[in-house]
Amino acid sequence: MNNNINIGKIVATFGVEGTVILKHALGKKASFKDVETIFIELTKGKPIPYFISSAKAKTNDETHLQFEGISTKEKAHLLVSKQAWVSEEDFRKIA
Repeated sequence: MNNNINIGKIVATFGVEGTVILKHALGKKASFKDVETIFIELTKGKPIPYFISSAKAKTNDETHLQFEGISTKEKAHLLVSKQAWVSEEDFRKIA
């Protein structure tokens, strides 16, 4: 996980269009406005980049995210319970 920082995990899907709920430990509402990519660890030690198409801060520890290429609840469900990471540079933007 070279220079990536764990920020939390995907805890659920939301709606039917592939939106996921990220529960994070950033300590404030995070809209991920300046972040293009979040890495999801589908396999232990092998994070895969997912490009954010939209993000909406809901609470101090939850953000709803929509990723490019994930447009159904079924595809989004594959990400549930997976760890989420951002680059060190992106972490500085949102922390």
